[in-house]
Amino acid sequence: MSTDLKKLFESWGHTAKHEYVDQQWLLSKWEVVEGIVWPQKKINVMTQTIVDGLQLKKTDSLADIGCGGGWILKQLKPHAHRVVGLDFSQSMLAKARQFCPDENFVCGEIGRLPFADDAFNHGLSYFVFLNFLNDNFVESGLLDALRTVKKGGRLLVGQLPDKNKSGLYDQAKADYLEYCEKEFKLGESHRDVCRAPQKLFDVPKLKSFLEKEKIDYEFRRSFNPFFRSGAEPTVEWRFDLVLKK
Repeated sequence: MSTDLKKLFESWGHTAKHEYVDQQWLLSKWEVVEGIVWPQKKINVMTQTIVDGLQLKKTDSLADIGCGGGWILKQLKPHAHRVVGLDFSQSMLAKARQFCPDENFVCGEIGRLPFADDAFNHGLSYFVFLNFLNDNFVESGLLDALRTVKKGGRLLVGQLPDKNKSGLYDQAKADYLEYCEKEFKLGESHRDVCRAPQKLFDVPKLKSFLEKEKIDYEFRRSFNPFFRSGAEPTVEWRFDLVLKK
C-alpha cells in the first residue's frame, strides 16, 4: 500500500472535519466543496446498483472494505443484517464512527485484512481499487478480500475505470461539468484538487488473472457517478467486478 496514498486520505479526512459528514465525501470531493449535494434519487440509483450486484439480502452480513467516511455503508445498512466497515485511514474512520455511531469499524489494509476466512456473506470495495496503480497489489488485494467471503457469497469491486474506454469517461465528465455550471451557482473551483491518480484497468489482463486463479466472475456496468435527470443509471466506461465464491 502506498504511503503517499495513505497520507492523502488522512489529509482529506482531517480537511473534511464535521461539515461534510452527511454528504458524499469522498466519492465526489469537488462536488461537496463546491456545494453540490447528490439528490436522493441519485443515491438510490447507486445503492440499488450495488445491492443488485451483490444480490444482498436482509439476512446477510457485509464487509465494506475501504469504507472511508461510512457514507455508502450507511446507505446499505437497511439492506443487510450486519455491516462492518474497514479503512486504512484513522481520520476517515473517525468520520465514519461519527456518521454511523451504531456500526462496527476496523482499521486495516487491503492485502492483509484483519478478518478471518469466510467471515462475511458478501464483501464490497467501491471507489477503492481505482486508487491502486500496481497490478500485483490489485491481484493480491482481490484474493485477500475474496478470502473473507463465505462460500456462495459475492465480492463486488466497483467503479473500475476501463482503459479502452477512458475517452468516453473524459467526455462524460466534461458534459457533467457543463451541466453543473448551468444548474448550480458554483464558487471557486475545487475540482481535482489533491486528486489521487486513477488506475485504468486492462480488462483482458484482468480476465486472464481471474481465469488463471479459477475464480468465477462477472463484469457489470457501474453506477453512473455523473447521474442526473435524463441520464443513464449505469455506464460502460467503468465496470463493477463481481467475484463469486
